[in-house]
Amino acid sequence: MPVLDSHDVDVESRRALVTAAEELAAGGLLGDSVLADPAARLPEPLAERLADVLRPPAPGVGHRVVRGLFAGFTDPGPTPLHWRETDRERCAALDIALVLVAARFGRVFGWTDQQDGRIVHNIVPSPGCEAMQIGSSSTTELAWHTEDAFHPDRADLLLLVCVRNPDGIGSRLSTVSSAGLDERDIRHLLRPEVAILPDDSYEDDTAAAREPVGMATLWEREGSLGLRYDPSYSRLLTDDEEFRDAYGRLGRALEAGSFGVPLAPGDLVVIDNDAAVHGRTAFRPRYDGTDRWLKRILVRSPRQRPARESLEHGYGQRQVDAHGGRPVLRV
Repeated sequence: MPVLDSHDVDVESRRALVTAAEELAAGGLLGDSVLADPAARLPEPLAERLADVLRPPAPGVGHRVVRGLFAGFTDPGPTPLHWRETDRERCAALDIALVLVAARFGRVFGWTDQQDGRIVHNIVPSPGCEAMQIGSSSTTELAWHTEDAFHPDRADLLLLVCVRNPDGIGSRLSTVSSAGLDERDIRHLLRPEVAILPDDSYEDDTAAAREPVGMATLWEREGSLGLRYDPSYSRLLTDDEEFRDAYGRLGRALEAGSFGVPLAPGDLVVIDNDAAVHGRTAFRPRYDGTDRWLKRILVRSPRQRPARESLEHGYGQRQVDAHGGRPVLRV
């Protein structure tokens, strides 16, 4: 059973984070706009105190949990029925704090066609989405995936903060390092034989019409393997039975090596999006303002990915740069 990489945050650091974020919110800033102000950052004494916990996870571990970092913020109100219904002003201080923390890891961004280009994503169960393979589902299990696996400029790190979780619905994780694949399976999965589409959280109905691009499921990182995986939105581009068998064994191995990450209000989990898949168990939503509520941030860090990924079209999806509020065009 993998060891949970968990760290507690002291009360003084929590208070300092609240104070810094509330001051910025009082000036009219929101989480989506705060990084456009070049002076907006964590106070240096606080950044120094948090330096040991605000580090990327080790590749072999794939995650890091920071307990209680955001526990000092006031209640942001009832869980909305849809991310568009989130009260952004009421959430401003919490969102600002999350963005400032995320910026310690790298470049914070969003997607133009996902949650209206917002930087802070709200993950809540929504009526009509119960059985879909997106974050707003509920009564179906959210299957294993790496975040935005369809895109060559996908996040290196994924940050999730628990706002509310009265039913103790944790996230599930599994790592490629725990899959125990043999050399033959690895060799097959290094081949670019999988086409991955954007998931249904993207408001774009043109992706399926684009020419499919073959993507490698695994690649070689320094001292470890990288993983790119989202079978719910994937199509295998080969009839090679050996490849298909290897792909199936990977899925079973990820399930066998999986573990749960309990999340309480104020907890942060940082996921290495190149090392770990994540998912969620099914649950029954109440839609009464008390349901599970997470916030999500995407981060790009200075990390190399396979050179062939630069040839991919990314299905035309563009990034929104939180540091300037502008769409980022690929070069």
